[in-house]
Amino acid sequence: MRLLFGASITLFIIVIATGMAKATPRVESSFIDIDKDCVVVSSATENAPIDFFESECRSFGGYQLSIKGSDLRYSPRLSYLGREIELLRPMSFHDMNDSQIEWIYSLEVDEEGSGQIEWRGLIYQLSVADNDEEDENSIGDRPVYYAVRLQGEQTCVIGTVVSAEEARVLIADPATPCLEQ
Repeated sequence: MRLLFGASITLFIIVIATGMAKATPRVESSFIDIDKDCVVVSSATENAPIDFFESECRSFGGYQLSIKGSDLRYSPRLSYLGREIELLRPMSFHDMNDSQIEWIYSLEVDEEGSGQIEWRGLIYQLSVADNDEEDENSIGDRPVYYAVRLQGEQTCVIGTVVSAEEARVLIADPATPCLEQ
């Protein structure tokens, strides 16, 4: 009887301690500014035959973020543990439209202060050259937000939308499929 009572007390303490230590994860964002949080590695001078640029940026969770490009096509590049992830760059001329890149994560901190982080998404905005179909001599730019689901080696673009809020909604839904490469 004593053994059964002792086991019940131990189980009760474990259940209570486990329940107390759990916390609801909260979803938050960390922004980097490519003008301040990136180091320029290469940048074409007036002596270069074509424009080019490369910078390495502050990154998180085993990901490496850089901005690269040439021939008026500049965009983020992302790799995970050294393996490059395809981010669906447009064929037309494009450039970073906003210096802010948003990293989305969930953070769970227990009552003792121990935390666990999961990197969930990346949002960036490109300015993409867009031909006016009615006037073939007219070229304009349109802003496009890219929503990237961060899942290690299975990281992928899950949407191109017109606002950061729409991109956040896509990232929040784990059922949103990857876009075709």
